[in-house]
Parts: sequence; C-alpha cells; structure tokens
Amino acid sequence: MTPGGIRAFILLVFSCISLAAAPETHVVIMHTNDIRGHILPGPDAGGSARLATVVRELKPDLMLDAGGILSGSLISDTFQGEPVVAVMNAIGYDAVAVESSEFDFGIAALRARSRQANFLLLSANTTSPVDEIQPAAIYNAQGVRIAVVGLTSQEITGHPQNVKYVDVADPVRTLEDLLPRIRQRADTIILLANVRRTEEQRIARAFPEIRLIIGAHEEADLPMRIGQTTIVGTGKFGKYVGRLDLTFTEGKLKGIASRLIPLEGFDPDPSIAGLIEPYEMKLDETLQTVLGQAAGDLMRSTARESHLGNLVADAVRAKTGTEITLITAADPQMGIPKGPITSRTLFEVLPSEKTLVTMRLSGAQIKRILGKTMLSVSGVRVKLDPAKPEGKRLVSARLENGTPLRDKDFYTVTTNDYLLMGGDGFTEFAGGMDVEDTGILLRDAVAEHIARLGTVSPHLDGRIQFSR
Repeated sequence: MTPGGIRAFILLVFSCISLAAAPETHVVIMHTNDIRGHILPGPDAGGSARLATVVRELKPDLMLDAGGILSGSLISDTFQGEPVVAVMNAIGYDAVAVESSEFDFGIAALRARSRQANFLLLSANTTSPVDEIQPAAIYNAQGVRIAVVGLTSQEITGHPQNVKYVDVADPVRTLEDLLPRIRQRADTIILLANVRRTEEQRIARAFPEIRLIIGAHEEADLPMRIGQTTIVGTGKFGKYVGRLDLTFTEGKLKGIASRLIPLEGFDPDPSIAGLIEPYEMKLDETLQTVLGQAAGDLMRSTARESHLGNLVADAVRAKTGTEITLITAADPQMGIPKGPITSRTLFEVLPSEKTLVTMRLSGAQIKRILGKTMLSVSGVRVKLDPAKPEGKRLVSARLENGTPLRDKDFYTVTTNDYLLMGGDGFTEFAGGMDVEDTGILLRDAVAEHIARLGTVSPHLDGRIQFSR
C-alpha cells in the first residue's frame, strides 16, 4: 500500500471510530395540558400534589404545559387563578402556552398571574395588552438549545369584554415569520400548540423541521406522527402527565420516546398540599353559608321555561328594578337539588363572573332579541314558534299586565355584560340607550334574592310558551 493510501486508510479508521463514539445526549421533558384549575384530586383529576411527586422523582429537564390552566374549578375561579400559578411555580414549570380561557378573568387578572408566575406564558400569534406574554423561549437542557414556541387557536372564546383587545393571527403565517429568527439560535424547536388537531397537522406538514408538537386536547391519545413530527397530549384535568425522552447526537434530534403516566396511586407531595390548604380553608368558609332552602328540585333548561331560569331572571329584575329582564337561558350551568342552597351550590350553578347591565330598549329591539333564540325572561310573557328560522321565532310579546310591547315605546331592561358585548351573537343590546354596567354580579343578585325568599319552590307560570 502506498504512503498516501495508508494515510487515507488511517483517516477512514479514525473517522469511523469518531462516528461510532459520537456521544448521545438525553433530554427529559414532562408536559400537561387543559388542567383548567383542577389542582385538587377528584374522579377525573390527579391533583397537583401527586403531580409534584412524579416530577420530583423523574427530575425532567423541562416542564411544559400546552395551555388551559386557569379557569374551570371553584378553587381557581374564586381566586382568579392565583392558587394554580402558585402550585405550578412550586412544581417548577418552565413555560405554558396561552389558551383563550386564560383571559376569562380579564386582562388585569391575567397580567397579575403572569407577574406571579416563575414560568413564561407563550403565544407567538397573540397580540394583547398583557405584555408579559412572549412568543418563544430558548432553554439549555443538557447542553442542547431547545426553542419552545407557543401558539393559540384563532377560535378565541370567552367574554367579549375580556378578549376585545386580543388578536390572534394565523399560526402558519406566524411561524413563517418567526422560525427564521430562531433557527440559528436553537438545536431543535418544540411547539406548545393550543390549536385544533387539523391545525397541528397543517403545521406539521408545513414545517417538517418541527419534530415535536405538544398539543392541548381533552382526551388523552396515543402519539400521532406526521412525517418526522410527533404530536402528543395528556388529556384534561391533569389525570395524566406526559414524559418525553429526546435523544440527541451532536446536537441533532435523533429520537423521541413518549408515554403517559397516570397520577392515580402516587402519594401526594405534602408541600403542595400545604400550599393549597389556605385557599381551601378560605373557600370552604365562604361556600358553607346557607342562603335558603329549595322546596323541590329546581331544573334548568335551554329549550323551554324552567324553574331556575325563572328564578334567575326574577332575581335580576328585583335587584335592578327594571321592567324587563333578558338573559341567556344557558347562564345556569346546572340545576339546584332539593334541600339547603349554599354559596357553594350557587357557585356551581352560576360559575361565571357576569355583571348586570341596565338600559332602555325599544319594543322593536326587544322583539328582535326575543325572536333569535330562547332566553330566560322576567316582566314579559312571550310565545315562540321553534319551527321558524332564527330571528323570526317570536309570535307575541306582552308585559306582565297583558299589554302588548309597542315597537316605538321604550322599556327599561336588565341584561348582562356578556350579552351587551355581543355574546352569543346578540348585537342588539349594543344599540340600547342609557346603558349602565352596575358592576353587580349575576350570582350575587341571585344569592340575595334566595336569602330574601328563604324558601324557593319550583315555579313555572307560563311566561314562555310555544305555538303548536
């Protein structure tokens, strides 16, 4: 063999040895989604104290959540998400994607939660007054640079008052603009994507360089793979936590292994239980108050007159003193069973923070509102034809004394701030005169009404009828 051939052979041998000996780096990521305030254990929730035990045993390099953390449970809603963020700080979360429900308590509350958080709130495609929300973050995990990008669904929901200054852009176009700015600064890119499955798939096909998407869906599923992209999720309420094992060779992602870990069966971390306890004690003290008695089961309905719809509408009119109440029949989330009516019961029945709004509307405006869909009403008796298209269902509308509503006459009306802002498509309320948001919570008005009555009986009086 010639000297040149020997040198080439030696170089080839060393090259092979170098490749064979290329060190692997392992990064562990744990993730959750759609906790929705369920930091306490329950039938469908593992509880944050158990989650903390698992996290501290496995010691992940990154702890991530794909959004939907704040609203959805009594303990969280009562304190506007404060206990949830306190628990997530203690567990050691690094980043959380922003879901539209994070705005449920309003801009000021979300700003307070973002300042309370030791983790980042991420959404690359959301513009809002909450300046603390960042598009992305880059973490160094075991020497690997990992960019984490947050995305929010364009189908933003929630109270119009809370999201009127929130704008959500197309996620694909957002990534087209963002990725060139982070490619050279990161070894791999992970999405915390609070979007629909179809959007996840669209993103995976458009950006094959994104190897991992941590999604937010209410059901826990097996990982989905589109090309080289793995899509994972853990389901709602923290029943499971996800573990991802990422393998890198020379900074390049070579493999992803994923599994779901059920929290049931793990011992709760006492430090987390102790952190939650003061919130529980304060909540229990408030919610044990007995407001009155239900003489029978008070049923709710969004399709016909109901005991609970009448109670709520009458309570609102009694509080504000207007001639008419018009509120959505879906305001109560559940019925009230026979027996003591406590503050806890009322929180469960009316969990939202809607406020009462008074105004003057013409008879013609009221008729257009009543013709859209069934509402809970007080001070007016209506007949509807459900066979007719939306907007034309009203057959007749009369005041309690039997006087027909006159198109050109004006009437004092109470509704809620959600409908005033166009919620559920009710744009007519925005045309009211002398509009005043009283700041009185719908729930508080009902609580006061129940306390004044003492005993509430199931009551239907034919105020909503249907033509046959």
